[in-house]
Amino acid sequence: MKRVLSFALILLLGVAALATAADLPLQRVVLFSTGVGYFQRGGTVEGDATVLLSFKVDQINDMLKSLIVQDLGGGMVGPVTYAPREPLAHTLGSFSVNLADNPSLAELLNRLRGSEVTVTGVRNTRGLVLGVEAREVTVKDKTESVEFLNLLTPQGFASLPLAGLTSIKLSDDKTTTELTSALGVIAASRNQDKREVQLNFTGKGQREVRAGYLLETPVWKTTYRLVADTDKLYLQGWAIVENTSDMDWNNVQMALVSGRPISFTQDLYEPLFATRPDVPVAMPVPVTPRTYEGTMGEAPPPPSPAEEAMSAPKAGAALRRMEYAAAPAAPGFGGGRGGNGMNQGLDRDAMAASMTAIAQGQNVGELFSYTITQPITLARQKAAMIPIVSADLTGEKVSLFDATSNPTHPLNALRLKNTTGLHLMAGPVTVLAGGAYAGDALLDDLNKGDERLITYAVDLTTEVAVDPALGQTQIVSLKIDKGVLLVSSRNHVETTFTIKNRGEEARNVLIQLPARPGWSLLEPAKPAEQTANYWRFAVAVAPGATEKLTVKQEQPIMETMALFEGDPLPRLQYYMRAAVISDQVKTALQGFITRRDALQQVADQLQTKQNRLAEITKEQDRIRQNMAQLDRTSDLYKKYVTKLTAQEDEYDTTVKEIADLQKQQQTMKDELSTYLHQLQAE
Repeated sequence: MKRVLSFALILLLGVAALATAADLPLQRVVLFSTGVGYFQRGGTVEGDATVLLSFKVDQINDMLKSLIVQDLGGGMVGPVTYAPREPLAHTLGSFSVNLADNPSLAELLNRLRGSEVTVTGVRNTRGLVLGVEAREVTVKDKTESVEFLNLLTPQGFASLPLAGLTSIKLSDDKTTTELTSALGVIAASRNQDKREVQLNFTGKGQREVRAGYLLETPVWKTTYRLVADTDKLYLQGWAIVENTSDMDWNNVQMALVSGRPISFTQDLYEPLFATRPDVPVAMPVPVTPRTYEGTMGEAPPPPSPAEEAMSAPKAGAALRRMEYAAAPAAPGFGGGRGGNGMNQGLDRDAMAASMTAIAQGQNVGELFSYTITQPITLARQKAAMIPIVSADLTGEKVSLFDATSNPTHPLNALRLKNTTGLHLMAGPVTVLAGGAYAGDALLDDLNKGDERLITYAVDLTTEVAVDPALGQTQIVSLKIDKGVLLVSSRNHVETTFTIKNRGEEARNVLIQLPARPGWSLLEPAKPAEQTANYWRFAVAVAPGATEKLTVKQEQPIMETMALFEGDPLPRLQYYMRAAVISDQVKTALQGFITRRDALQQVADQLQTKQNRLAEITKEQDRIRQNMAQLDRTSDLYKKYVTKLTAQEDEYDTTVKEIADLQKQQQTMKDELSTYLHQLQAE
């Protein structure tokens, strides 16, 4: 039974036996795909014991966040002790002269006010520091700010330019020591050496103890070899592991965990001093922010019993043969044993016979772990490839065409189903076919029982011609509801693919198109398969044959138009010619157009009258300016009077006509508004 030692008993640890990390050798390493590793140490202690572990300074925070200490023999675990790293500014603030803010010489001397100093330079003297002040000094007709050190000397006050002093020596040894110590703290803060952590145990007799912790490590990676022969698939997986630490891993148990656990860093090593507000009496305590838990998604469905039966082989077990749908070898590589001149032993049987995976897979909570079945030895600053997968797969060979990848040729592809019983982590795949290299592919994370397409080469024996997409818009229905025209239409897009197979083997071609939001499929009735973002259509093409695929898509559109707003007449004329418009809607629209035209005629007349009124006003202003320069008895003056009189009569008549037209316009607007709000037509 594991028990925790109370803090009071730590006083007894002063007499405990002292051990080092060598007494707790590294036993187990668990590497995670998120860049952290769990390190477990274990060993034997006797009686009261203290074990010292050493960590780099930048590892202390991870250790403090994750350390687990166990006494497995009935002993008790005491507090874990270490030397804290006090914040530099806080440490420097404890000295009599604070250097935390990197003060200038003038600022530093101001903080030393009252201290006795001996200065040399423009004047050699000794005195008490009064402070440093800046003064405006004129030098060669130029004004500059100069700092002066003010001292109280035995002879009286002295003011010396700071720039003219060659040395300033403190007379007080204590103050000099304080400054020296503060500078030492600054220098020590840059030291990244290791720090010791003390594990304390108390108990009787010999017993096993353990200590485990998380540290930052390189992300372990996977790489695969996939043999794609004509009657079977074989997958070989390797884990790439790097020991970038400063210690050797000798005969350690190792596990590799895939998945994405959340991991973060937090500064736990440096003491934090809270800034406490000065709260007046009887003031309420401010409310602090809080966090809220998020919801959890549903777990993926478990594999079927048939898929579960395809679990990965145990270490050393014989590999099972699994069926693989017949498909031709990759173009250019053939099915012959000669291949492209590479090693003829690159077939499934030779590769499977020469390697057995030394990892057993199992679920660990929400993650998946590869437990290495043999002890691993890996020297520091070394890396290794460890075989973790050796199993047959089910699947089929297809050609995948996506115009965004290659506008002319499809890609050789394999549809894989993960029947290994393992979670396959993402990584590069080297594909081998016919005993030769066929291409490279990328594999995403693949859970047990999932299917995935991978592409590895261009299929040069198959060509695809894409006719430009033909699009048109078709109006489906029109209706009017309280002055709003509702138009229902559909966008149609038709794309034709012509596939030519120039090879000697049949091709199963998958045409991949984006599944655009809001669009539905008219032809074919449904795709062969659909992903979150794509439709895939299967076309079987015999050797030397040509096949066509036509894909028709439809997008429904609903458009609304407020008939009383703006100037929709050109658009309405387009809708009036629609084949689906009913007589009722056409009559209603014609009634609106007639009333709108009449209203527009009144508006045009009103605008004409208003323009004429402006012209009269402008002409009268010109005439009056001319009359002011003429003799009242002159003929021209009299002519202007006659013209002004006539214009005044026209002005009065035009004002009345404008008022009548405005009244008529408002009446027609009201009538049109009433007509539209009562209008219903389908």
